[in-house]
Amino acid sequence: MPHSSTPPAPTTTGSRAARAPREGISGLLVVALVLALLCALSLVTVLLAASGGHVIWAGFTIFPAVCFPLAFLLLCVELVRGARRRSAR
Repeated sequence: MPHSSTPPAPTTTGSRAARAPREGISGLLVVALVLALLCALSLVTVLLAASGGHVIWAGFTIFPAVCFPLAFLLLCVELVRGARRRSAR
């Protein structure tokens, strides 16, 4: 049986290990996307209720008024973090 020799994987030490790119979506981005989705669903609920002539709880309009800007700011923070990570490479 032939012995295949593969070179050992390079190991990262020091500050490079701390700056290794992470795979997947960051937690901050997940929070921002969930907030934006909940706000959109709340606004759709308000529009559907208004088209049917119903009045629903005022929280369905206050929640998006507060959380849409918050989600936008979180997305901006994530964008800046990504740009800084990319420029650090």
